Amino acid sequence: FPTKEAVLFQDYETQVDWLSEALARRPASESLFDAVLASVASFPHDLEVVRQAATARNELISADRIAGHLRVVQSSFAGVITDFIKHRYSDTTDIDLVAEVAGATLAAALVVAVENWGRNWCTGNLAEIMATAMNLVRTGLAPLS
Repeated sequence: FPTKEAVLFQDYETQVDWLSEALARRPASESLFDAVLASVASFPHDLEVVRQAATARNELISADRIAGHLRVVQSSFAGVITDFIKHRYSDTTDIDLVAEVAGATLAAALVVAVENWGRNWCTGNLAEIMATAMNLVRTGLAPLS
């Protein structure tokens, strides 16, 4: 690996075929939010390895570099979720705009949840933190209204 960052982030940045495949398997009757959460829960890597890598990132590299890498992950997730929405909701008016906004928003919620988990030294239940973040979006940021 050329840098310690390469070791700590490995393929997590752009290797998101697992997410695309998991979304494709979700039932059409399932809500978008539930489909995304269930698909993310199918992450094929050992969460303990991810926890150890996140802890190492916190200790070894700057917050700015971590944020940069997570933005790549967010962009990759947004692309996959956007494509899923375009396919599943193809009859929706202005689907390109709707899918891009929704994909970017849901990806941001997921990545912010992971960032929050990482900043807190990977304590807490990541699935619950992600569900809380997704529910904020699902409810239109209800706690702020």
